Amino acid sequence: MKTSQNPKDVSRRKFMAAAGGAAGLAAMAAMGISPNNGECSPNIPEIDVDKMSSAENEADVLVIGGGMAGLFAAVKAHDAGATTLLVSKGRLGSSGQTPFAKGIFAYDPANEDMSLDEFVDQVSLSAMGTNNPVYTRQMAEHSLARVNELKEWGFFESPLYNNSFSKPIKERQIPVIERIVITHLIKEKGKIAGAAGFSLDEEKLHIFEAKSVILCTGAGGFKPNGFPICDLTHDGTIMAYNIGATVTGKEWNDGHPGQAEHPAACFDGWHGMFEQKPGTTGIGIRHDLGVDSNYQAYLLGNPISGGPGQAKGKSAAGGPQRPTGLKDSGPGGEGPGERGGEGPNRFGDDPFGTGTSPFKTAGENDTATYTQSNIPRVDRTD
Repeated sequence: MKTSQNPKDVSRRKFMAAAGGAAGLAAMAAMGISPNNGECSPNIPEIDVDKMSSAENEADVLVIGGGMAGLFAAVKAHDAGATTLLVSKGRLGSSGQTPFAKGIFAYDPANEDMSLDEFVDQVSLSAMGTNNPVYTRQMAEHSLARVNELKEWGFFESPLYNNSFSKPIKERQIPVIERIVITHLIKEKGKIAGAAGFSLDEEKLHIFEAKSVILCTGAGGFKPNGFPICDLTHDGTIMAYNIGATVTGKEWNDGHPGQAEHPAACFDGWHGMFEQKPGTTGIGIRHDLGVDSNYQAYLLGNPISGGPGQAKGKSAAGGPQRPTGLKDSGPGGEGPGERGGEGPNRFGDDPFGTGTSPFKTAGENDTATYTQSNIPRVDRTD
């Protein structure tokens, strides 16, 4: 990896033009970035574009995102021999969805009653054919190996993941740059050439040159205020779309509830989840994912009672289609974070409100076998 603190002015200018100039800076200002010392401020400061510094970094593989997908993407790219750089707008293992991953899927053929073929078929039935069965199979086939690596790194020993994520990164000396908001992918001559963004802590633009870019930027969603991840922002989806990538999987919806009483009380409203160590879950099909509850709340209004998919009391006719013969079968699990199905009903019979989000993408191009994009050298994994 090469770093330059004084790239040509034209690079900075090109990025500012591509990023929308004033709009990009306004976003920085709205976050409270001071023009003098980078400290948060209640006011929106004026920012002098000509006085902003910039930095350039170069690597074979640029991984955008510091969650679970970003960790494995960086480790596997490095182990394959590529110079790798990971950049994240948060802290490694501490932002996005990853901190709330308490039940890690693991398909162990020695302990499951359902074969791999049966599992893929059942997921496809639940998805009514909208999933890519190749991805479903790959996810199950490789899950146990990934879980075993997480165990080696100490992931299951703490409810906080930064230390376990840092272990393989430090062992491999993979550079990590945190608190950088990537806003644009750079495409030249029809191929990905890197990415660009800005620092959250100082008036600095960052330009990354790379032969390949892996987007590990997570999903997007706007859920109840008390839900731990209520405002995921579709960063990677928008960046990929803006350079012409095909985006798929947005028909998948994931509904979650929040407490009707003190709905924004995130920590205590989740009844110990924040302090819970993660565990593993076996295979199982959960068809509704809260969508049935969302339907009831949409027609009848909040609050309703019960857990996700278990709305009690008042009910409305109709609802989301369920394939004939399909019954929810929650996965079993082991370890401190053991969960069955979606785990213990943290809401019991208490009233709750619901919220939804367009959730995971199945890759940027659903016709590819290995999540390969229609834009050469840009890939996505969630």
